[in-house]
Amino acid sequence: MRAARTQYSPLTPEERLFAEQNHYLVDQFLYWNRLQWDDWYDVVIFRYLLSVKKWLQRADLHKYKFSTIVRQDLRSAVGYEREKQSREIQTISLEEIIPGTDGVTYMDTITADNLDYINYGEEDMDISYNVKLPPKGIRGGMKPKGDDVIALENFISAKSHKNMSIGYDSTEEAKKRTSALQAYKRKWKLQEEIDIYRIDSTVYVVKNKGGKKA
Repeated sequence: MRAARTQYSPLTPEERLFAEQNHYLVDQFLYWNRLQWDDWYDVVIFRYLLSVKKWLQRADLHKYKFSTIVRQDLRSAVGYEREKQSREIQTISLEEIIPGTDGVTYMDTITADNLDYINYGEEDMDISYNVKLPPKGIRGGMKPKGDDVIALENFISAKSHKNMSIGYDSTEEAKKRTSALQAYKRKWKLQEEIDIYRIDSTVYVVKNKGGKKA
């Protein structure tokens, strides 16, 4: 008889602790399979959380190592995502050269009657003139730090804090800011000092101590 499929629901305190203690398996899986963290973390993390629930709810799985269950589940998640991506319609640039032609681009094949249907990007731009210029210090692509990055810096410097959570208005915003926080972590070589992961619209940061969670 096939076992009932584990459904995702918010983690219990026991599940959350177990997930934090074994989260290194996710990073390990991505590293061993040469999968870019920014591209694949969101794909595998929810399957990992389901693995946690499944392991704790089903005693029959305890004859296997938890790491074995995780690797199997994450491989399945990656395979499903790759299959899904292969079915998606691929976008191309109108300036791209058509294969097998002598420099003919897709734009060259568009007739005058169809030019009105091309979106040249005007609707995505807000053009203004004679505006007040920003200070010189933030020109050239320099961006001010986000509040969450500032909070992360304060958290790292505070010896009394072992972990922190940052809640965002939406899961999409949390995904974007997780990438920013991970970039900050890599830039300052904090891989051994902190662990950052996201669950829904909340990002969690945990200090490491001696290779283990503090």
